Amino acid sequence: MQYLIRSFRKFIVPSLACALLITTVLTVICFITVNNTAICNRIEIWIEACDYVDFFLPLIVSLAFSPFFYFINRKGFLKYAAIRKGQRHYLFTQYLVTVICVSFVVAISYYASLCISLNMTPETSISDNRLVDYVFGEYEINHPYLFGLMWCLYKGVVATLFVSFSNMLALYTDNLFVSVLGPFVYCMAENMITSLLNIPMYSIMTTYVLNRLSPSSMHVYNYVIGCFTYILITSGIILIIRRKKNNVNVRI
Repeated sequence: MQYLIRSFRKFIVPSLACALLITTVLTVICFITVNNTAICNRIEIWIEACDYVDFFLPLIVSLAFSPFFYFINRKGFLKYAAIRKGQRHYLFTQYLVTVICVSFVVAISYYASLCISLNMTPETSISDNRLVDYVFGEYEINHPYLFGLMWCLYKGVVATLFVSFSNMLALYTDNLFVSVLGPFVYCMAENMITSLLNIPMYSIMTTYVLNRLSPSSMHVYNYVIGCFTYILITSGIILIIRRKKNNVNVRI
């Protein structure tokens, strides 16, 4: 337990910086949106603001949490940790701490901005409410705080997938630039490919961007299948990189 607490301390600064950045940007965009956009429901302010931040979310969380894994590998600290704690045990502990920090930071940041946005303007009474047609539309309208909490927790889980991929790249590529940009580049490439193939509902971005596509294109499983596709493809990428690195080490 004491070892876990010490590990959490290493991520205090990046966690606070990441939380402050996301919350501030979302809140500012919410203020701009409420003054320049016609809305039918208060939660639409937050949904609109999230579109901008969601685009850069893979980059933000990777930039905040991946450098640690790069530097412990680059400076040879993993060899020292392997003697004292065991390399696998040490990496698993650091990964567990990272997952908890990322999910907590993302969930709290998004939910804090949601609570702020819901109190920015009084409820409007427009009969033509476009949210009704979406998969979670009824919950968004009638239970915005509860739905928002569950959605933010889910988004925090998705964010851990980005950081996991970034951390693995940091360990096996020895390149900070590649590890930080990897998840972001993947999301952009996958988004372009799925759009060209006319299957954007299976994209990872559709998984965590609320109401991204038209209601007729979305089903409940679309919010999950993108995660499984992401895990499958990124795992394959890591296995290929790891095998190439091992082959190089054997030749040396």
